[in-house]
Amino acid sequence: MSVTLLTAWFLEALAVILVRHRLGRRWLRHPVTLVVLASAVYQGLSSALLTIPSFAAWNVFGIGIQPGFADDAALLTSAAMLAFTIAYLAAAPERAAAAADPEAVRAAARVLDWRWLAAGCAPLVVLTYAGRGYNDAQAIGPGSPLSADLASGFFVVLVTLTAFSFLLRHGTRWFLIVLAAQSAVLAAAGERAPVAADAIALILMLALAGRRPRRRQLSAAAAIALIAVLAITGLRAQQGRALFYTDSGLAGRLSALASGITSLDAAPGQPSVPVQFAERIDGTDFAAGVLQSVSAGQPRLSAAYVPGSLLLVVPSALWPAKLTHGDALQLGTLEIDDFGLQHTNFLSGLPGLYVGFLSAPWLMAFLAFLGLLAGRAERWLFRRCTPVRLVLLAGAVESALAYEQSLPGMLVQLRAAAAIAAVVKAAELAGRRRAWAGGTVASYAPLGATGRLRQPTARSGRFSSE
Repeated sequence: MSVTLLTAWFLEALAVILVRHRLGRRWLRHPVTLVVLASAVYQGLSSALLTIPSFAAWNVFGIGIQPGFADDAALLTSAAMLAFTIAYLAAAPERAAAAADPEAVRAAARVLDWRWLAAGCAPLVVLTYAGRGYNDAQAIGPGSPLSADLASGFFVVLVTLTAFSFLLRHGTRWFLIVLAAQSAVLAAAGERAPVAADAIALILMLALAGRRPRRRQLSAAAAIALIAVLAITGLRAQQGRALFYTDSGLAGRLSALASGITSLDAAPGQPSVPVQFAERIDGTDFAAGVLQSVSAGQPRLSAAYVPGSLLLVVPSALWPAKLTHGDALQLGTLEIDDFGLQHTNFLSGLPGLYVGFLSAPWLMAFLAFLGLLAGRAERWLFRRCTPVRLVLLAGAVESALAYEQSLPGMLVQLRAAAAIAAVVKAAELAGRRRAWAGGTVASYAPLGATGRLRQPTARSGRFSSE
């Protein structure tokens, strides 16, 4: 264990401490806090676990990389994330943490109707369990079916929006039942990250709307999400992912997941589940391989690729020629080819992707710029509780927990929420026009003791602040 690695761990811990100190007891309600914590996991915890010889022996990402470069990569990426954190806090994101306006919450419950959201989500759920939806999105590319493209973008975020809008209308006494159903729907898709991401998103959206679940409910929610994640882990350790790529149906998948929770032992010839976890969160070896190649004399790629890669967020339907620019948009693949890295599914992380394009000072300046933008965006997000901002909050949480995919992948995760937010805004404006034209405005009676929204009534007169 080198001094370089110890310094990297110190910087990761310092970033977390600064966020906790500055944002106070509500620090976990901020999406950017999740980015900082993800950095601590992918760059701090992973490097710590891989110092254990029995763990490092199974690390396929570290093949051909000298340990010294792995330590250097951990230090460089940790320093860049500290710069990101300091710039984020400089934007004073805590200033916009205001209490939810009851009128705005009623408007959100009216616009975000869970029945319409569920109707939009249902086809994606059916296609996913038939092996032609979200699971196909693991190989999105030229010729991929439209169902896979839609499920890739909208399946996860629509599930949590449906759950949130139901709870907003009927009260948080249904929270655990709804969360269990949400976790089951997502777990049956075969991916662990969306289960945790949607659980967190649901809680943060309720908190923004002034409907934060009770402490006991939060503890039970953590247990439910953990059980779902362990079920997926156990099933995949024994059978792999094949079940989730076939037409196995919801019942078959849930039955297999139930058996997975009792079979967490790895298949013969495979590493244990803790070792697989350590390998899965390795977020430093990609940058380490690039640094090793640069040290051997390979020049960095042009920094012009960095802004160009953000065009990945543009949908192919709007830019048909996008698929012909794959090398320019997929920076990870470009670096693997140019720096002679092994062709594998590296987890680059937010700063790691840009090590092959930016020197250390420019990398930290770039991450500081991103942190400043994130802080300003979060201030806007939390300034008021509106339907659009609630939708974007769900997308922000999904984006933050896609840290391993770096900035282009994080923005792609946010893209679906932005599209839904645009539709929600249009529906909101259309509802206001109809209200003005008819001379009546739909309103909700005061909340009951359980927080349930009562049936709407109509009142005449001028349009209110709803």
